[in-house]
Amino acid sequence: MKILFIMAWRNLWRNKRRTYITATSVVLALVLALFMRSMQFGSYETMIRAGVNEVGNMQIHDTGYWDNKTIDRAFFTNPELEQKISSLPGVLHMLPHLETFVLTSYGDKTKGVQLVGVNPEAEDLQVNISGKITSGSYLKKGQAGLVIGDKIAEYLNINIGDSLVVMGQGYEGTTAVGIYPVTGIAHYVSPQMNNLIVYMNLETLQKLIFPFKPGLLTGISVYCEPGLEDQLLSTIKASVGDHFEVISWKVMLSDMLQSIKLDNLSGMVMLMILYIIVAFGIFSTVLMMTVERRRQFAVMISIGMRKGKLVITSIFESIFIALIGVVAGLILTTPALMYLYLNPIRMTGEMAAMYESFNQEPLMAFSIAPSIFFSQSLIVLSLALLSALYPIFYVLRFNVLNALRQ
Repeated sequence: MKILFIMAWRNLWRNKRRTYITATSVVLALVLALFMRSMQFGSYETMIRAGVNEVGNMQIHDTGYWDNKTIDRAFFTNPELEQKISSLPGVLHMLPHLETFVLTSYGDKTKGVQLVGVNPEAEDLQVNISGKITSGSYLKKGQAGLVIGDKIAEYLNINIGDSLVVMGQGYEGTTAVGIYPVTGIAHYVSPQMNNLIVYMNLETLQKLIFPFKPGLLTGISVYCEPGLEDQLLSTIKASVGDHFEVISWKVMLSDMLQSIKLDNLSGMVMLMILYIIVAFGIFSTVLMMTVERRRQFAVMISIGMRKGKLVITSIFESIFIALIGVVAGLILTTPALMYLYLNPIRMTGEMAAMYESFNQEPLMAFSIAPSIFFSQSLIVLSLALLSALYPIFYVLRFNVLNALRQ
């Protein structure tokens, strides 16, 4: 077996051009596949990371709130329960929030918005709202002000320091009416947020919605360490009992995950077409390599080499060429993908608008997940080895006399 191993390796370099052509086809296949999948999975990771960063790994609501988001399904804070959850291993932090739909009015214009009450400092550390302020300043603790999207400001023709009238339904049938100054105007990545979201202090909104008792919330976002989400989800569900519902980010971002699945499916179809083209390319070079060596095969069999050993030698040759191509492809691709991972490409124009419509920063991100390199290398290696079936059948059905006459 060692002699066959050495013979196969030497056979590769008897015709260097043939070996280079075959290995190059493997390299091109791997490079194209790695760039395509890295770009796809990079964009998926960015979308999921942005979504989870906004909504949390999971949220705790009053039972039935997720299916019917009304202010009457709000609940009052439970310090003991929050302390119990925050002390669980793997829980990083928790962000309480109060959300409700209200009408805002300035001058002769009125607009419906989503009013979100947050803890300014904690929310800013997680979402970086202050970094999106284009005019004015971010909320300060205890300040009765509003941070609105730039599209809302443009529609209402309102500026920093102007007072905005807020009208909506309060808790348990009460009426929520208030007048608050605009302290900041922000520009978010998502056009929908620019046109819909208004932030204010949690305590201020709680007093607006239900001034008779403090601590009203519609949900608590829970952020946890990567890999512990499923375990914590079960633990927290058991902790809160039937009085609350615990919703995973996979449910909250189900529309985004569905679009990712559809895009991944289309990417797999395109990759399959690429693999078919590449497989024919590899097979054509193997076919050429096999046919032009028919006299060599005839001589080797004539001097006593068994066809079985010749088949093993051909298999070794195909394995060597495939490994050379895969290793070379990884050496060429890995540094480039590493650079693109650290320095994503910023999109402009229509492509940037498409990214922003998914509430995603217009960056073409790349992934360097080990599974991408392993799976694509294995597939390309399998295609190259699959092409080795032709030399096997060719040798087994080989006619020595006909080959020597030609």
